[in-house]
Amino acid sequence: MRTRLPQTRPVAPGRAARGFTLLELMVSVAIIAILATVAVPQFTHHMRMARTAEATLMLDVMKKGATIYYSSPRTLTDGTRVPCQFPPGVGITPIAASCCDSTVDKDADGRCDEDPHAFDVPVWEALGFGLAAQHYYQYAFQGSGTLSAANATMSAYGDQDCDGVMATFHLVLEGDPAATMSGCDSTTSAGFFHDFETE
Repeated sequence: MRTRLPQTRPVAPGRAARGFTLLELMVSVAIIAILATVAVPQFTHHMRMARTAEATLMLDVMKKGATIYYSSPRTLTDGTRVPCQFPPGVGITPIAASCCDSTVDKDADGRCDEDPHAFDVPVWEALGFGLAAQHYYQYAFQGSGTLSAANATMSAYGDQDCDGVMATFHLVLEGDPAATMSGCDSTTSAGFFHDFETE
């Protein structure tokens, strides 16, 4: 009985079949390492910048709610007109050291878990503000004064990488300079402040 050997393709004279040399592999690994050294920090920075969009968006939602509240006419039960003003203050919500705290982050993903009742307080309801999904930031609101002396500060605080350094955003509103007891048309933004934006 004859056994058949597998057929092989002949190699052309002067051309040896070869793979990568050790030097070529080392150069390839070095190039990949250099690219990773540059790309990973850039990727991390862009991820953190994308997360800051949550804070600026939510502060804008708060601003719209505060502006509507300020310019909406209000009266007491006896019909007395209430001067234009922002809602009073409400502390950091949800209550915790940060969204990395295990009391508000049960799944340990660095975000505050959704809690439909965290924003069930009169000030948040007056602003029409609340979060029904996981989020990176905690929020606070402070309002005081009436008419042209009214002002409000909206704040967002977030520890994006759970290192104890908080990114801080504030948006400030001022009362209408021409406000009277008969009406207040609008508010003006005095400024937007941020610190350790991408911490």
